[in-house]
Amino acid sequence: MPEERWSDMPMKEIPRIPEEEAEKLRNSRFVESVDGHLVILTLEFHLMMYKRWKEFPTVHTVQEFMRRNGIDPDVLGQLYAEALVWDFETYGEPTARPFGGIRAPHQPVERRNDVVLLSTGKFYMAGRSFKWDKDFKKEVRACYPMMTVEDSLMQAGINPALIDNVRIRAVTHRFKQDEERRQKALISCGRPELAQGTEKQPGEKSAYRYLSNPYVEEVTSSCTLLMKEEFFNEVYYLETMKTEDLLALYGIDAADLSAASLSAIRARRYEWKPTDVRCVEWTELICRIQTARLSALIRQTDESFAKFRETAARLSPVQKKVLCRQIAEYPTNYSYACGYSLREILKKMGISKSVYYKALNDSRYGLADERRRERDRRDLEKVVRVMEYKGFEKGVRQIYMMMPDLAGETFAISKIRRLLRQNGIRTKVRSENPARQRMGKFMERNRKQNLLRREFRLHRPNEVRLTDVTYLDYGTEEEKQRAYGSSCIDPVTGRLLVFHVSKNNDLDLALETLEKLSDHPAVEGALFHSDQGILYFTDEFQEKVAEMGLVQSMSKRGNCWDNAPQESFFGHFKDECGYGGCESFEELRMMIDEYAWYYNNERRQWDRKRMTPVQYEAYLLSLDEEGFAEYMRTEREKYDRMKAKAEKQAIERAKTLGV
Repeated sequence: MPEERWSDMPMKEIPRIPEEEAEKLRNSRFVESVDGHLVILTLEFHLMMYKRWKEFPTVHTVQEFMRRNGIDPDVLGQLYAEALVWDFETYGEPTARPFGGIRAPHQPVERRNDVVLLSTGKFYMAGRSFKWDKDFKKEVRACYPMMTVEDSLMQAGINPALIDNVRIRAVTHRFKQDEERRQKALISCGRPELAQGTEKQPGEKSAYRYLSNPYVEEVTSSCTLLMKEEFFNEVYYLETMKTEDLLALYGIDAADLSAASLSAIRARRYEWKPTDVRCVEWTELICRIQTARLSALIRQTDESFAKFRETAARLSPVQKKVLCRQIAEYPTNYSYACGYSLREILKKMGISKSVYYKALNDSRYGLADERRRERDRRDLEKVVRVMEYKGFEKGVRQIYMMMPDLAGETFAISKIRRLLRQNGIRTKVRSENPARQRMGKFMERNRKQNLLRREFRLHRPNEVRLTDVTYLDYGTEEEKQRAYGSSCIDPVTGRLLVFHVSKNNDLDLALETLEKLSDHPAVEGALFHSDQGILYFTDEFQEKVAEMGLVQSMSKRGNCWDNAPQESFFGHFKDECGYGGCESFEELRMMIDEYAWYYNNERRQWDRKRMTPVQYEAYLLSLDEEGFAEYMRTEREKYDRMKAKAEKQAIERAKTLGV
């Protein structure tokens, strides 16, 4: 890549990766680390990407390869992909070997780190030399010596660990020389107060106060705290503790250290390999530190035992046997004076002594489950063989009955069901229908009781509303059509309140009926009765009924007599109205509107004193309390006779099984 491509990059703050995107990247097996600003991909992924790039050497190829493997290239930025292409073009196949002429041989840095640094736009490559962007270098210089180079990098969102120490020391050395020349120039110009007034960098005085700590090796000129080998040997086994908490154990406040110091200690701690170096001089301070360290070790051990205790309760016998063998190798107070006894270890692990010794000494311990699984596997093969016989579907009972003939042995039905269930095998014969089950639960939840109980006329006008839907076939012989009619009547007066027609039998048909019914207000708490049609079960319809101040009631399932007046109206309508000859939907609607007016105002009804529904409603409303009580007495006698007759017919029908 040409030098101008990187040196001309505009300086800007590195944007922080959103937490959601950072979490996705951390979960990817191709991402090595994400520190909030920068992402380092694994060497394995670099190799895979390089092979794909060799086939189609473009930036777009790299971006598409990232996207197919679950890494969003837009999150990493355009510069990241361009830096990868530059690395591939310059050095070929990625390796972990160092490159670039200015690196020290004893401090190799993977080429992946340079790709990440180049993607920030704050560095560039001139040939094979790694360069700092001029503007970024000026920003870092402006903060020096108030802030170290490492702290400036951290503030810009760049992990100093990605840059080797040789580069950072070289820049720091140049900055220090510049600062010395500046102070000399100020003194020669007669302004010594400016040279002497230069403030110390944060943490400088605080870091030097720990020089007397027996575990501190030195404090460098850049105020970086260096710890001795003894420190890293002792904290090696406290792996679950944070670095800040470890330093507190050793009398060092992490708040007094710079970010670079903490980062260096943390990095060295995680890379440390134990050595034989131990603390030989015991002072009062060291004794206090060792006491605190021992307490931390005991606490960490107890936490580990607690985790194992939770896990042990879920282990299978075979896994528990392996665990007991590992416990047997654990050092106890017999081999280590400060260790736990075997009794204490088993108690902390939640394992009884009988189980422990049985798992160690009984060679058959835990094998019962293995034998049971092997037996189930063989039995399942026999069940499947019977199940697949001749390719016809078979239920559990059919498998049970055919087992002796085809498998030579018989299994209990419960065992057949268990084997099929444990292995996720389902028979298609009489199998459960999830959709039907969901529909059943939905209807059970929204089903309403039959509050009317066929007492159609034992009410005052406008206290009951009946509704139902019927189909209406019309049209010519060449083009038959079907519409749907939804009506609502008052069973007390027989008056037709609503007759709405639609081309579709859907929820809108029922809701439009309710909308038109609002023009005929009923008393508060009036009954709204229907059959168990699916339209009347919907939540939207039932909410609308409740908003209108009506109480919903439903017939028993499959019983048309519970909605008899409404069914009777449809029967009279289809007998009397010749709507079948209508050639269009509009013509059908007009004919139904005419019939509705005729039905309410001109058509008389035999059992309503030969009056029209409108006249009969006016008659009932004109009755005084004594007259209406006489009306109710008459209707109650009719109802009782009907009920007695229905009971007698039900008994006779039951005797003949309905035949």
